[in-house]
Amino acid sequence: MSGEKTAIITGASGGIGGGLIETFLREGYNVVGRSRHASRELAASGRLVLVDGDIGKQQTAAEVVEAAINNFGTIDVLVNNAGIFQSKTFLDFTIEDFGGPISNSLFGFFYFTQRTVKEMLKQKSGCVVSITAALADRPIASTRYACPDCFQ
Repeated sequence: MSGEKTAIITGASGGIGGGLIETFLREGYNVVGRSRHASRELAASGRLVLVDGDIGKQQTAAEVVEAAINNFGTIDVLVNNAGIFQSKTFLDFTIEDFGGPISNSLFGFFYFTQRTVKEMLKQKSGCVVSITAALADRPIASTRYACPDCFQ
């Protein structure tokens, strides 16, 4: 275990999450990256531990937090970044389409934040950052947030 700081990043396999991993590593952090298929899409190293799993499952949060503590001894930053983008209109959504974002955005946030903050309270330090969709404020017609008729 090192004296370096450790970050947990959800939604780590690409896009914002991939950029966050690169930045935290460059800044000297150890990183635990979580996505559904992190180990297939990224390469682990001595300072990067990857955990595959469904963010909407409580067990995944437990595995990620345990990986951070067991490998690096601390959790200093949690970045809730995982997101699901559906490019369907609301009327084309199935219940399965709806369930993914709900599980991701609500259960994932809850499980990861609660589990991580418990560790941060033991340490008496830590930071939680949650990234949300800008589409809620600036919707586009092809997303679940908007209706095409709203833009005529």
